[in-house]
Amino acid sequence: MKTKKTSIPRREFLENIGKAVGSSVMIRALVAMGLGSGMSSCGSSSAESPSLQNNSSTESSSSASTGPVSSGSYTSLKSPRPGDWPAGSGAGKSVTILGAGIAGMASAYELLKLGYSISILEATDRTGGRNRTIRSGDTVNELNFSQTCNFDIDSELYFNPGPARIAHHHEFLLGYCREFGVELENFTNDNKAALLHSSSAFGGKPQVAKTVFSDVRGNISELLASAINQNALDETLTSTDKTNILDMLRRYGDLNGGNYKYEGTSRAGFYGQENVGSRDRDIQIATKDLQDLVVDSFPIWRIDFSQGANQQPSMLQPKGGMDKIARAFQTRVSQYLTTEAVVKQIKKTSEGAKVIYEKNGISFEVESDYCICTIPATVLKSIQNDFSSNHQDEINAFQYSIATKIAFQSRRFWEQDHNIYGGISWTNQDITQVWYPSNALGTTNGIIVGAYIWGNSAASVFSNQSIQQRIDSAILQGNNLHSEYQNEVSRGLSVAWRDVPYQLGAYGVSSASTLLTPDDNIIFAGEHLSNLSGWQEGAILSAYHAINEITKKVTA
Repeated sequence: MKTKKTSIPRREFLENIGKAVGSSVMIRALVAMGLGSGMSSCGSSSAESPSLQNNSSTESSSSASTGPVSSGSYTSLKSPRPGDWPAGSGAGKSVTILGAGIAGMASAYELLKLGYSISILEATDRTGGRNRTIRSGDTVNELNFSQTCNFDIDSELYFNPGPARIAHHHEFLLGYCREFGVELENFTNDNKAALLHSSSAFGGKPQVAKTVFSDVRGNISELLASAINQNALDETLTSTDKTNILDMLRRYGDLNGGNYKYEGTSRAGFYGQENVGSRDRDIQIATKDLQDLVVDSFPIWRIDFSQGANQQPSMLQPKGGMDKIARAFQTRVSQYLTTEAVVKQIKKTSEGAKVIYEKNGISFEVESDYCICTIPATVLKSIQNDFSSNHQDEINAFQYSIATKIAFQSRRFWEQDHNIYGGISWTNQDITQVWYPSNALGTTNGIIVGAYIWGNSAASVFSNQSIQQRIDSAILQGNNLHSEYQNEVSRGLSVAWRDVPYQLGAYGVSSASTLLTPDDNIIFAGEHLSNLSGWQEGAILSAYHAINEITKKVTA
């Protein structure tokens, strides 16, 4: 006699478990582990929220879902890239590129290969845009403040206030690093020895992440096992299913194999592990009740942070600072670059586009067949132009994150005193995250990112403060994670992207539509116009999209 195996609809499975345990805690616990529909981590380099994932994107928008699009002699493929465009197709054609960030320089580099004549106009005195690395002696300007970096002179003491990590599948960015000889090293994004903190959970005492992860897994596994053993799922699970799932839960949660109870685990570490020198490695950590783990104020949902597609290990960073990438691009396009060229007007012409810019108080005009505009929408909306009304409306409405970062130089007390080597601690305070450096492990001093704030409310509070107020606030809140913090960190430096000239925001958060289409011979590009907003790979994808749009016009 054959057993009929019934499929297990995900929603029904979760609903039946909820009925069996009879508690909303179950659902919240499932959400915390990513087994239900839950909250996702936010922020520039941590953006995995559905609102961003569903943005109109370079890949999804550049070609119809029905297949390749032909334009004259050129067939446009989905997700265009170098090698797709006809060799020499740019001969006799010119392109003006506005902005020397990653999107602008990637556009320039690839257009040169195709034979285009290019010029790049950059408003500041440096390339890279938000790809920036701050070192000793550097000046950081905001609209109302100016700071000078006072870190010690040391190649390993630097601060990346913009992009600071690279996902392993960001293959185009990594390909350029390989091509340009930019040396990479591991970036530790998720460290179970780092801390999770809430001011109102566990008496405000920060918890070592591994203890939380282990207890959540154990408690959830026990609840699921209980639901199965109560035969609450008989209608949707076969006996074989039940046996296999129970075995999976035993392993996943480190349950007692006899009664499927969670009784603690060595995975959580040992007593006193939050500090070096413990003599109690043989004493198992006491387990935490699930009810305490899922209180609203405790950042339990951060557990799925490293599960996001762009946050999973391995992650990487350039040795010596993120601007190694920008500098490598600059080396290859420098002869076509004009810095401190502030764009004043962008106009369409019968033959292409005209850009009027100022440098050192003198006005200049450049005309070209095409224009790629990578200027952030927050800045672009104030530049005189004759864009179509639809393009202008989307530019005016486009929203950006106002993320803020704060960094300090410090003795590496997190390594020397707490065995934390890289990774991120989380808190429900405004500072949100504390990043421990992944470079130069085991040395004396390092740069700790004492705040990465992207939530609009908290970021607004910090952006509205003076530089010293930001630093003081970050130190005060940092004390709640590490009691020695105020005595260790110094030489604070902050960057509020909302107030950085010619940026006025950290990364795009709106969904692009019209801006993904050319406005005659003006094409828009930038990370904000990709499905990887906030990432340098997104800037490159957008550059490829812009080149593809030009290619379609050239070959039509």
